[in-house]
Amino acid sequence: FNNENGDVAVSVIVATRDRSHYLRDLIRSLLYQEFKNFELVIVDDSRNKYHREKVAELAEEISGKLDVVLLRNEYGMGIPESLNRGVAVASGSIIAFTDDDCIADPRWLSNIVRWYRYPNVGGVGGKVIPIEIDAVWSAREVKGHEEVGKISWNGEVVSNFDLGKHVTLVDCLPGANMSFRKDLVIKAGGFSPIYKGNAYRFETELSYRVRRLNYKIVYDPGAIILHRRASHGGARVDVYSWNYWFVRNHILFVLRNLEGRVGKVAFFMFKQIIRILMRKRMCPYAEPERWHEVLHMVLKGMCSGIIDYIVQRDDAVLRFKDLLFSARIKDVELEEGIEVKDKKRDITVK
Repeated sequence: FNNENGDVAVSVIVATRDRSHYLRDLIRSLLYQEFKNFELVIVDDSRNKYHREKVAELAEEISGKLDVVLLRNEYGMGIPESLNRGVAVASGSIIAFTDDDCIADPRWLSNIVRWYRYPNVGGVGGKVIPIEIDAVWSAREVKGHEEVGKISWNGEVVSNFDLGKHVTLVDCLPGANMSFRKDLVIKAGGFSPIYKGNAYRFETELSYRVRRLNYKIVYDPGAIILHRRASHGGARVDVYSWNYWFVRNHILFVLRNLEGRVGKVAFFMFKQIIRILMRKRMCPYAEPERWHEVLHMVLKGMCSGIIDYIVQRDDAVLRFKDLLFSARIKDVELEEGIEVKDKKRDITVK
């Protein structure tokens, strides 16, 4: 893992939980990247012993082909904190993120890295193409197909990350296909663990805060990630719980980041209730006749989002700084039993 050719060094960080079979396919796709100067940091949050063992085997198997660092955690921290731990030990000046159930196009990293020659570019991402046809859904019903990665006035996101045809500046990037300068991730405070459950909006917040540091975020449709909708593992929740976490986390994002937040939250809440009462389901996999269950989860999410914003002390920045400090030590046991050992950075499995 070096910079002999003057190329920017990249760390690809993947958080995985009980999806070792999917992770294998992602790793295979990374082996065929045109851009070679990168390391792979895997944060294993698996609860199942079988998957923990398989992830360790995968890391050992590819250690002669890729520089790989494996962090193991058994405490179910969730995606945001898992990624923060990956950032803490990453060696690259650019950090790219994708999901364990994805497959990277061979030119994925090449098309990301080329934009970082511009000093005002702080983040780069690209297309996320669902492999399953029924997984194709986004805010295009509201805004059409033209806008990509836009944060609306009320905090709602127009995604359309699978449809973009041209390079454009965006407000936010998808968690399955995003990258940032490492120093900006640190300045922005990393990913907040306040986004729980499906972790909805955790990546939106980081993008938003990088832009507030006066950097541009680029969407390049040539940086392609194929995304499978894994039925289990990761941050997957059932379709009715999804509505709860969607509403809770979105309200937290608005309250934590946007001006005029009270009015925007009120508008969002009113809009979601009207949609459900009109039987216009929020999650595409929910059964229309169970709309009352969706309404119940949405109302719970609204209350939870507001209460959690008021009473929770988000000490993510402090914990993130602790991780960064600890990562400078060669042999250190991080909190909650994660051990990191720097051993020529060819493979680290703890």
